[in-house]
Amino acid sequence: MAAAVGLLLLLLGVSQGLAAHCDGRNYGARCDVTVGETVFLQLVANLSEIPRFELKKEQSIILIWRINNIVTNTIQDRSVFIPNNATFIINNLIQSDSGEYKLEIFGLDGKSTENWTLHLNVEGNSLVRIGVIAAVFCVVSVCLITSTVIYTLQKKQLKKEDGDPDDLTYAVVTTVPQPDRRLVKEKVEEEVEYGQIKSAG
Repeated sequence: MAAAVGLLLLLLGVSQGLAAHCDGRNYGARCDVTVGETVFLQLVANLSEIPRFELKKEQSIILIWRINNIVTNTIQDRSVFIPNNATFIINNLIQSDSGEYKLEIFGLDGKSTENWTLHLNVEGNSLVRIGVIAAVFCVVSVCLITSTVIYTLQKKQLKKEDGDPDDLTYAVVTTVPQPDRRLVKEKVEEEVEYGQIKSAG
């Protein structure tokens, strides 16, 4: 039963969209993702040492971070920035999210100190993904049906073994010995009286 629940959760995860992890700290990294997925962009290693950074997609600013605060997030309806691990999460990817992303880091003096680029490629739904969803759905369905049948049979078996004694019917059978027929016949014969017949002669 636990396996079936696990598979069900996996199915729900797949149907809601898979997640891709992209490490933007690797300069020039390329991430291939699918429409509807979620992408985790690892921006920097240690945010506490960075007073300000800007994340751009081509020439459009997406995210500005300044002194422990989000100043701008132009796609905040489907994204979130997690300062603890400097990860920018974009949900429900669309094809227009494809493109080159550039992170530029600035020092306290306002001068650019570091930058990197990452190329995000968002493709349409793949047949493989649809096949995985269908396969997982079939496996979960079979597991749930099998578990239900096994549970029902086990419950019926336990009910038979632990049957209620009130449901039992008892019959008392006694045997009555038949009298011996010979003795009865002899008794009858003993009771017969014979008379004397006198003949005139």
